Amino acid sequence: MKKLMFTLALTALVTMGTQAQKQMGDEHNIEVSFTPFSGSPIDGSTIKYRNFLEDNRAFRVSLSIASSTDMHAWYQDGEINEADPVSPQLDITTKYSSIGIAPGYELHFDGMDNLSPYFAVEVPITLGNREDTQEFWGPNDINDAGQPDQYVVWELTNTQGVTTFGVNLLFGADYYFSDGIYLGFEAGLGFAKTTFGNHAISTNDLTAFNMAFNNAFSTEVAGSETMGEFVGELPFSALDGVIYNEYWPDGNGPDDVYYPWPNHISNTTLGNMFQGALRVGFLFD
Repeated sequence: MKKLMFTLALTALVTMGTQAQKQMGDEHNIEVSFTPFSGSPIDGSTIKYRNFLEDNRAFRVSLSIASSTDMHAWYQDGEINEADPVSPQLDITTKYSSIGIAPGYELHFDGMDNLSPYFAVEVPITLGNREDTQEFWGPNDINDAGQPDQYVVWELTNTQGVTTFGVNLLFGADYYFSDGIYLGFEAGLGFAKTTFGNHAISTNDLTAFNMAFNNAFSTEVAGSETMGEFVGELPFSALDGVIYNEYWPDGNGPDDVYYPWPNHISNTTLGNMFQGALRVGFLFD
């Protein structure tokens, strides 16, 4: 029933828009995505601004922001040690954030009274960051091994940045169903290259880290630095139990530890683009 009502509403809007006023130059324009059949019909995660320099030329820029933080308990109170001292709850926190900007230029052509077709070029740039932090409970002094009453909660963090750069050649059209208000679509050809920054491993307690992961039972080993960065994308997910692995590509490291995964450095794509959502926007002086 909701889909039928949206369809009827859209049909009514389109048929109402006889002689609706299009852009004439010097207007500003704000636009969001319109997905009438989804749970959230208006999507404001990406906002596009246009400035019509003339009735047939426009500067455009899109801005997108995304951020999420999830926390999970992977050990409950007392699950590691029930006797006094009772072990604490240990958490895993996963964070992801990204910000993107896409400046561009549009050239509009004559269409019907209510229709404004155009060609466009844009250059999208997106910066993303992924971070997993896992809590552990254990000694942070070599003399405290096996003494739970001296154990502390410490953290291990795995972080990586991702950058995407692209160039899009687009065709679109705006249909004005009321003065200064339109629905539109956009499609085209896009090139994009994604590069993965160094994959960084850090801890807030170096001795506790080395005792847990590197069998550090001497002062020298316990104070040694972590192997802090790897080149390329490593598969890691604290929720799946993968947050740290020493990397010895020849298998000749301590205890012959071998890291078997190849490191993804970049990805390049070229192909068709189609924005599945409708675009809805309005003009203002």
